Amino acid sequence: MEIILLPLLFKFLKFPLLIIFVSQVSSSSSSSSSSSSSSSSSQHLCLSDQSLALLQFKNIISLNNCSVEDIFMSEPRKIVSWKEGTDCCFWDGVSCDNVTGNVIGLDLQNSQLYGTINSDSSIFLLSHLRWLNLADNEFCMSEIPSAISQLASLTHLDLSYSDLSGSVPQEISHLSKLVSLDLSFNDYLHLENPAMKRLVRNMTNLRELLLNGVNMSSVALHSLANLSSSLVSLHLDSCNLGETNGGEFPAHLFQLPNLQSIQLGSNPMRGHFPKSNWTAPLKFLEVVGTGFSGGLPDSIGGLKFLEDLFVDVIGELPDSIGNLVSLKSLTLAGSFTGSIPASIGNLTQITDIYLFNGNFTGVLPFTLGKLEHLTSLDLAFNDLTGQIPNAFTNLTKLSVLNLGSNNFSGELPFSLFNLTQPISVDFSDNQLTGTIPTSISSHSGLVSLDMSHNLLTGTAPSSLFTIPSLQQLDLSYNQLDGHFDNFQVNKSELLHVDLRNNKLQGPIHLEMISQLKNLTFLDLSYNSLSLSHPSSDQNLPFPMFTSLRLSSCNLLEIPTFLRDSKYVQTLDLSSNKIQGPLPEWFWGLGEFSLTYLNLSHNLLTSFQGFLPWQSLSVLDLHSNLLQGLLPDAGSWAEFVLISNNKLTGEIPLSICDKSYTSIIDLSYNNLNGKIPQCLGSFSDSLTVLDLRMNNFHGVIPTKFANCESLTTLALNGNQLEGSLPHSLHNCKELEVVDVGNNKISGQFPHWLGALPKLRVLVLRSNKFHGAIVSSKTKTWFPMLRILDISHNEFTGSLPTRFFTNLKAMLSVGSNELQKLQYVGPDDGYYRDDVKVTMKGIDIELKRILTIFTTIDLSDNGFSGKIPSNIGKLKSLKGLNFSHNNLEECIPPSIGSLTNLEWLDLSSNQLTCRIPQTLLDLTFLEVLNFSYNKLQGPIPLGKQFNSFSNESYLGNSGLCGFPLSKECNPSETKHPPAPPFAGQQSDSMFEFGWKVEVFGYGCGVVFGLIMGYVVFSTGKPQWLVSLVEGLQPRKLKRSKVGGRRHRRSN
Repeated sequence: MEIILLPLLFKFLKFPLLIIFVSQVSSSSSSSSSSSSSSSSSQHLCLSDQSLALLQFKNIISLNNCSVEDIFMSEPRKIVSWKEGTDCCFWDGVSCDNVTGNVIGLDLQNSQLYGTINSDSSIFLLSHLRWLNLADNEFCMSEIPSAISQLASLTHLDLSYSDLSGSVPQEISHLSKLVSLDLSFNDYLHLENPAMKRLVRNMTNLRELLLNGVNMSSVALHSLANLSSSLVSLHLDSCNLGETNGGEFPAHLFQLPNLQSIQLGSNPMRGHFPKSNWTAPLKFLEVVGTGFSGGLPDSIGGLKFLEDLFVDVIGELPDSIGNLVSLKSLTLAGSFTGSIPASIGNLTQITDIYLFNGNFTGVLPFTLGKLEHLTSLDLAFNDLTGQIPNAFTNLTKLSVLNLGSNNFSGELPFSLFNLTQPISVDFSDNQLTGTIPTSISSHSGLVSLDMSHNLLTGTAPSSLFTIPSLQQLDLSYNQLDGHFDNFQVNKSELLHVDLRNNKLQGPIHLEMISQLKNLTFLDLSYNSLSLSHPSSDQNLPFPMFTSLRLSSCNLLEIPTFLRDSKYVQTLDLSSNKIQGPLPEWFWGLGEFSLTYLNLSHNLLTSFQGFLPWQSLSVLDLHSNLLQGLLPDAGSWAEFVLISNNKLTGEIPLSICDKSYTSIIDLSYNNLNGKIPQCLGSFSDSLTVLDLRMNNFHGVIPTKFANCESLTTLALNGNQLEGSLPHSLHNCKELEVVDVGNNKISGQFPHWLGALPKLRVLVLRSNKFHGAIVSSKTKTWFPMLRILDISHNEFTGSLPTRFFTNLKAMLSVGSNELQKLQYVGPDDGYYRDDVKVTMKGIDIELKRILTIFTTIDLSDNGFSGKIPSNIGKLKSLKGLNFSHNNLEECIPPSIGSLTNLEWLDLSSNQLTCRIPQTLLDLTFLEVLNFSYNKLQGPIPLGKQFNSFSNESYLGNSGLCGFPLSKECNPSETKHPPAPPFAGQQSDSMFEFGWKVEVFGYGCGVVFGLIMGYVVFSTGKPQWLVSLVEGLQPRKLKRSKVGGRRHRRSN
């Protein structure tokens, strides 16, 4: 898309310069001829005082009094011809009046002038100047001198692209004869409101006002209302209009009688288009990046001369767009909705259509086939549906076609492959089916072909590799299968080939790859391919790869053709069967260029102690069999992922010398020693520190100072002692703190409650003690979703206010349900996981859903009653208060936790009856009330019909199903049992229960996601039939054991 936009934007920016250039050339030609004809009657037309003024200007500007010298500075042009004793009327860039000899024109555009312009500059002595062009020079942040007002005869002034700064002087308004004023693209130039008001009032002859890039934030928009009715061009791109004073852009300016070009892009101002009476001559209209509202009105169709339209307002595209018979370029960004009107086929002069990144829906109009002059069609990133119409036969000039990122389905129409001049074709990210036509290889001019992320089947035609002009080929993420046929290439321009994530099979012959001599990017990952070495020992010349990805390609060794790849930047050989140590030559690979190295999920056993790659950003060696010591940390990358190996020894102290490290994951090794104290503050870019499941001892680094980026601190499963450092409260981005299974002591770290983003807090299996003191603040643990402080020595009552402050547990918002997200960085390198006790089983969650909510306070010494406000935490999926000394009754409010899937209150001193309100827990799958002092009948119906005797052991006062002890008839009278989940029912909640059973059997995470989807959207029919058709009806649920998985990418 960038390739398409660059010429488009260049055209937009150059439009005003074109107008000025034409006018200047004609004026310059006229003056030059005048000077030439006059020379016959007079040897020296140029007046001496004006010649002297020009020479003084030359001498001053040639001294280059800039404070900073430009290394690209070269000798000035044009003014080198200015020499004393010669007629100034014949100097380059100088024009004179043929009668008086006065200098009336000075054109020094792009003359490589370097220096400052001051009020005493001799150029302001040229009082007869009518046009002055100093554009494209370097005036070293000079201000526009107020002496500019002395040039009262000026009609054309161009100071664009000249590195001017400061405020535009109010005296510029004295130039009342100006027809054209161009101050554009001086990034540090300001136009204040008083100067603008005077400019508008005095310059009544203006036809061109070009101020792109000038800061006009203080200008009141209503001050533009009285601009000259003679205006032909008004260009106010990127002027910060409306930033300070607000207001609306005057709509009547679109109705000025002579206006042909208006640019208003990238301004925070409000506004709207007129409903009628647009200016008839308008040819160019650009309004993007503003606060305009109201959509594009039907009246836009009245602009019969409009050639370029570039807008991004919200609303539907009116059918009247088809009346713009002169339109050549149509660019619509923003949030256009509705369908693309069929009337677009009436734009018979159009060459470029860019409707990308909108919200267009419906099918593609067949009338597009009428646009015979069309060269570029970009409809990417919309919601267009249906089959692509077979309407491209007449588009013989079409060279750029982008239909990517829509919802097109069906097969590609054959007419797409009859295009005679295709250069770039993109159908990516749709739902296209069928095979890739071999006829596409007949397009000898094709440069880029992207069909990735579709449902294409069949083979990948080897003839594609023989297209002589093709540079980029992307067929990734499809369902292509079959083998590759051999091909012969005489000449190949291919730079980029991506075939990953398909079902391709068989060998890839290295002889074929060696023919693609210009290839720099190759990705064959996640197929069923293998590399076939040549039959002889011939030394084949291989491409100089910069990116090579062969993940899951059945490799047994590092490919030897990489030996000479000195410039490789990205190398991914993960998920193969590469064994043993790396070859010696590997350490010379891309010494200065390698930035990404992924050898994870192999069988590597050793790695040398020093990493030679000076530019390495990502080092991923996780899930191998690496033994020995860690490599010297001085050569570590920004992302270091070496988890799940057999490494021993200590973390090198050289880590303290690293100033920029983002992720350190050394978990699941046999590392020991103390954690270097510097890890708490050595890098302000550190986002993840994961040292879980090692043998570290000592204390956690006490000083967390430069931790502004830290999101994850995972130290679970070590031998760490001491207290949790109070300095962690400095780490405001923390989302996960997991220090479980250590020997950490101290009281509950209530100060962590001030962390605004903390979602996961795991303190389980340590030596924490004392009571949990509630905070009086209302923003205590505002985002906490997972709390596990089990297996400690906490005492006292459960703090009521503690539960009240857990705002994130109160509910699951609809926005969270619509787009499921995960905890932790979204960089693709590291995924947060956590081990929780779920339904009585320790399960490692490979990804942590932000909506997953659980509280585990089990195995402590808590006493007193369960606070009733626990019933407000309605997003809870799991609640475990077991193995404490809790007393009194189970609060009926727990029945409000309608998302609850497991509830464990076992091994306490709870009394009273089981509340009937618990029958409302229709998602409940695991219940444990064993070993308490509960009494009376067990509630009957719904989920309670599925629990076995084990849920109630050790409660001698309980009676009723499923216990063998029957209740006294006078003790209870059961209400009619609601339908059990195994029976037919239309209840969303009962179906939700079945989803959980189905999900639990197939994997806990899938079950959690599907449960939330059903809860928010109702029954999906495909899942109803699947569950109700396959799920056996049974009264007692079987417990399904969890299986631990090691982390993988």
